[in-house]
Amino acid sequence: MSKSVIFIAGDALGRGDDELGAALLLSALKNLPKAPGGPPSHVLFMNAGVKLCCEGAAALADLRSLRDAGVELLCCGTCLDWFELREKLAVGRASNMVEILGVQNAAARVIRL
Repeated sequence: MSKSVIFIAGDALGRGDDELGAALLLSALKNLPKAPGGPPSHVLFMNAGVKLCCEGAAALADLRSLRDAGVELLCCGTCLDWFELREKLAVGRASNMVEILGVQNAAARVIRL
């Protein structure tokens, strides 16, 4: 069983103000390595969450730091195609539903941001 996995299904954290939600999500990504227990084994991106891994995203530096620390970053390939972003993927790799569900199933816990 792998350690914790982070599941990101959007480009903002929480509901309400989208600008605040985007800032909160960036803060969460920046602070993942500092969380008790260390960084997760994987960060999974679906729906609008894949935008965080693409050219021009404010989260790229923090995501690259996570990647360099050994965290696997998996982006839903269907979602990248939906938003026409596959060619703009800048960090992580395209994945599929079977792999993403398998990572969640094998995890000790899944945390949704």
